[in-house]
Amino acid sequence: MKKTLFFIIFALLTLVLTMNADESKKVYNIQKTYISSEETLLISETDLNCTYFIRDSMPQDIRIEKEYKPVDPRFDFSDQDRLIVNKGAKDGLKVGDQLMIIGPGRSIRGLGRYFLKKSLAEVTGVENYNSVIQLKTGCHPVNIGDFAVPFNPEKTVFAKKIDYMLARIPANAISGKIVYTDLSMGLASSISATSQYVTVDLGQGVVAKGTFLLIYRILKKDLPPLIVGLGIVVQAENTNSTMKILDADMDIRLDDAVAILPSGEEKASGTAEAEKKENIPVVDVQQVEGQEMKNAQLDEAQPAEPAGDTLTVDILFDFASKQPKGDHSQDFAAIKDFIAAKSEYLVTLRGYTCNIGDEEYNLRLAKERVDAVKGILISQYGVDAAHVESFFYGEKEPRFDNSSEEERQKNRLVKIEVNGK
Repeated sequence: MKKTLFFIIFALLTLVLTMNADESKKVYNIQKTYISSEETLLISETDLNCTYFIRDSMPQDIRIEKEYKPVDPRFDFSDQDRLIVNKGAKDGLKVGDQLMIIGPGRSIRGLGRYFLKKSLAEVTGVENYNSVIQLKTGCHPVNIGDFAVPFNPEKTVFAKKIDYMLARIPANAISGKIVYTDLSMGLASSISATSQYVTVDLGQGVVAKGTFLLIYRILKKDLPPLIVGLGIVVQAENTNSTMKILDADMDIRLDDAVAILPSGEEKASGTAEAEKKENIPVVDVQQVEGQEMKNAQLDEAQPAEPAGDTLTVDILFDFASKQPKGDHSQDFAAIKDFIAAKSEYLVTLRGYTCNIGDEEYNLRLAKERVDAVKGILISQYGVDAAHVESFFYGEKEPRFDNSSEEERQKNRLVKIEVNGK
């Protein structure tokens, strides 16, 4: 009886110890801020007062009829020019009123009508049925036939700009796509670059001024999304929004996808104290990264050396190869030893290529290189697949400049970052 009781107690203790051992290795899952630059002016007065928007319709009661005391026939007007509008004191206008001059454009199929914010104006003289306005702070030529609406100043937005290369598409993200690109003249283009504006098919209730949107592209269904840039919503309408492209390492195109990035409340300018406060967007991620990661310039693959709670390893590859170059068994063994001493850990793999080959080929090659390294870690060194996350960059955002074969060799790598505690 005593032997039986001893055996049962021993079995229970063994079970408890086994359960504790299983629970000791947890996925390293912390909340962290996105890597971001110092707080800067992301939405300026120019962005607010000189961009376009698309909506079904809007009141166009106050119309520019003619130039005030014309000398020579003119078609375009700018700052300090004075014009006559068709509304006056009987319509409620008075000296000192501030107006926004808007030019109506063509209809955009499926979206609404294009409207371009052209200039501000001040009412300088009023009659019963017309008024004199003077243009100021203009950004586009004003024409006879343009209309005006009361000007309601908006606050600019200061915030920390997210480093989109270190961001991820959030799980269950609200997504849309770019449906119109603009050259500030009401003419669609197929490609847009940094500081230009585009329209996305996400509207009010989903996004608002200051919402960050991660821009990505689906090259093939069997390839991971290629993150190509970051945008911020300047103006939201009912069914669409005007987005400013903040950063992009390649052309932004029609039909590129966008995903809403979780962020803090909009941070508007107005007081010095407000501009000093931090407002960092926060998301759930599974890693700890340093800002220096993006700009690290290593002359060659470095041996695995832990720095506190982080271990980094660079695994190099030959041209077009999917298997690591040379013997990295010591590096992989160092990773195994590192995580064995941690109660929580996560292994992050980032795949890069040089710029030889097209965009799709290099993204696929980066994925295959990461998969090869992941397979080695799991099958040969006991790393749990649930503790591994992967990112694929291909040729974009190269760590070196690809100016020579020597530099291109350095870009053919998988960077491993192990975080634990």
